Amino acid sequence: MRTIQTAKPQPELSEFIEVFAQREMDCGGAAFSQPNSSSLQQGIAFYFDGQAVLDYPDGRSRLAPKTYVFGGLTPPCGGVSFSGHVVGFAIFLKPLSLWPLFRIPSSVIFNKDYDAEDLLGREVLDMWSKLAECETFEERVLAAQQYLTPFVSRARGRTLIARTAHYMLDRKGAVRIDEIADQARLSVRQYERRFLEEIGLTPKSFARTTRFQHALDAKRCFPRRTWLSIAHEFGYFDQMHMVRDFQRLCGIAPSDVLDLSGDIQPWSLPAHKTLELR
Repeated sequence: MRTIQTAKPQPELSEFIEVFAQREMDCGGAAFSQPNSSSLQQGIAFYFDGQAVLDYPDGRSRLAPKTYVFGGLTPPCGGVSFSGHVVGFAIFLKPLSLWPLFRIPSSVIFNKDYDAEDLLGREVLDMWSKLAECETFEERVLAAQQYLTPFVSRARGRTLIARTAHYMLDRKGAVRIDEIADQARLSVRQYERRFLEEIGLTPKSFARTTRFQHALDAKRCFPRRTWLSIAHEFGYFDQMHMVRDFQRLCGIAPSDVLDLSGDIQPWSLPAHKTLELR
């Protein structure tokens, strides 16, 4: 048994919060494993029951702490293994939101996760306790929104490089890096160096991952769409170009990715609720 619930944030939080999601599953006597794939999303995860093991691409594993902060991923991406009766809740932030909200640079969180207390202080443990006491998903969403509201109200503005990254996000990754560098009044080499230092990966990788995520979301939201039409919509030269990108970013072909990716992109799952903060 596996149940996923999702809820979009209230409008005041929507600039930074992608979705709230809760996973509940009963793994029975066998562990359940789910591979990760390339992603730009950042967030905070909370576990209340069962066991989750974070599996890293270099062969290391560690028991997931009861709350941790995660950044975006580039290949190879590792995965997560679950056992027992698992109950977890996560705040999925929009890409690059850890810096304006919590002053955590994207460059230090890409391909990493940290115990939340180390980055966010003891307040996040109080937040874990409040969430653990909630009886419903709706109550957890409301508690999470109350926690996040002060951070959103004093969020920092975007830097020049962050503005160009958000331009890539708005264009769904279909951009020319030399044109963006020119608009930023930087040489391509200067732009690539500054982007890597601030964001944590190259502009080309960022744009490629953005396009990959949007293509995957499009297929998940509209399963009857053909991969060929999705390739055309998101600016791939042809379907084989998209296949090569998928294999580079998640290790498998587009036809297999939905079955294996499970709920790692919960914002694109069908059912969403929008809850009002009272």
